[in-house]
Amino acid sequence: SAFDGTSMWDTDKTSITSPLTSGSRSLDYSYAGTSLVAGTTYYWRMSFWDSNDGEGSWSTTSTFVMSGPPSKPTNLKTDAQTNPTQLASAHPMFSATYSDPNADDSSAYEIEVNAASNFLGTVMWDTGKTAKTITSGTTGDIANYEGTPLSNSTTTYYWRIRFWDTDDTESEWSDTAQFSDFYPSFKFEGLGLEGLKIN
Repeated sequence: SAFDGTSMWDTDKTSITSPLTSGSRSLDYSYAGTSLVAGTTYYWRMSFWDSNDGEGSWSTTSTFVMSGPPSKPTNLKTDAQTNPTQLASAHPMFSATYSDPNADDSSAYEIEVNAASNFLGTVMWDTGKTAKTITSGTTGDIANYEGTPLSNSTTTYYWRIRFWDTDDTESEWSDTAQFSDFYPSFKFEGLGLEGLKIN
């Protein structure tokens, strides 16, 4: 902010094609400096010369934060566990950590669950782009599984997630997580209660 750091762009004294009258606003001038990095805060200022070649003072300093996509989701958990071999129910809860380099909240997510780790197998669930607000830098419960019904088959399924931020820019897919289709269940068949006494 003191302009003694890395200089990203300095136009030097540059002629303008349409002279400005006193008190009027300039045209937009397009940035043409070093590539900007998402999530970084930059500082800029401007000065003018008049028709007598008199140089004005620098403006006050303005700032902007370079927009960019959300970070790759991390900390994937199913029913609050990492790659569990047993679920709490047939509708497990998925959670992940969302973060964005310029601190935008999320606007949406997509979860894919597949029978193959390369996601080219049977699609068990694909939420599509679904609205969800999560504050950058936090871990949140995203959604309960609502795909092809699980059947307690002990099959391993694979899942991943991506987010969109409030600028509607999209993150990479997360790394792949997994879970086993196994959960507690009780089944009684042919049980007769006649004459049964419980103390």
